[in-house]
Amino acid sequence: MSSQIFTKDRPAKILAIMAHPDDFEFNAGGLFAQLRSHYGEGVILRVINTSTGASGHHLLNADEAFQRRLAEAKASAALIGAEADCLSQLDGSHVQGQVLVSRNLIGGIWNAIRSFGADYVFCPPVVSDPLAGIHVDHEETARAVRLVGYQLGVPQAYPTTGHAPLREYRSPLIILTDDVYSSESNFDVAVDIGNEFGTKVSMAECHVSQVFEWLPFNQGKKPPTRESFAVNFRERHTRINARFAQPDDSPREYYRISNWGRRLQPHDLDLLFPEEKVISPGLRKRFPG
Repeated sequence: MSSQIFTKDRPAKILAIMAHPDDFEFNAGGLFAQLRSHYGEGVILRVINTSTGASGHHLLNADEAFQRRLAEAKASAALIGAEADCLSQLDGSHVQGQVLVSRNLIGGIWNAIRSFGADYVFCPPVVSDPLAGIHVDHEETARAVRLVGYQLGVPQAYPTTGHAPLREYRSPLIILTDDVYSSESNFDVAVDIGNEFGTKVSMAECHVSQVFEWLPFNQGKKPPTRESFAVNFRERHTRINARFAQPDDSPREYYRISNWGRRLQPHDLDLLFPEEKVISPGLRKRFPG
């Protein structure tokens, strides 16, 4: 968007496309809560996961897991006045198992971004270190967004599904979140989310099937209480700060600015990251002025 302020009359549409229903909260929930607090109705927030998350439970069958995880995602998003849903692919289906790049997936993402009219899109990063661990759903979601970035401004790249074709839509700015599976340590913007950390904890706690059931089972640990989860969640942010060599203990989220869509404009950083932040020297070299 060309406007240099987000207002109720001309709100910014901000979309997160993540692999699983709880990925958004862990990696970008603080910033989205911050945007809502700062701009109020000046932002329209939406979260989409590319997978049903149906594999992420040891007791529920696929349909039960999907319905429960979708309900948890909606409850979490509602805490910051956002919408949440599972991606419909080009043929109308949901990804039940592993996310894999295909025309069906990319066409669904193309439709989701264009029908929303996103000004900004957040998604996982494509892993650059060949020795890094990879979660296939995160990596393929990132690759799909990267591959479709240019085509977002092409009105007839894919058939439209359930919405009128947009002729004047231009590709959004695409921002990459952190990913603990790869644990890479380059960032462009480090955002202090201390004022919204309590909200971020509450959003994460909405995902009961994950943080209190599946993840403890998967890791062979005793399920946490809400109190111990909050403590562990805070410690997780301390470890992330250490990975990015940030000297203080303020909870932060880390982002990189891609060239997958449009290029960064001078006003974007202050608009999109309105509170305390650290801008890396590398970003200033890539986008001088």
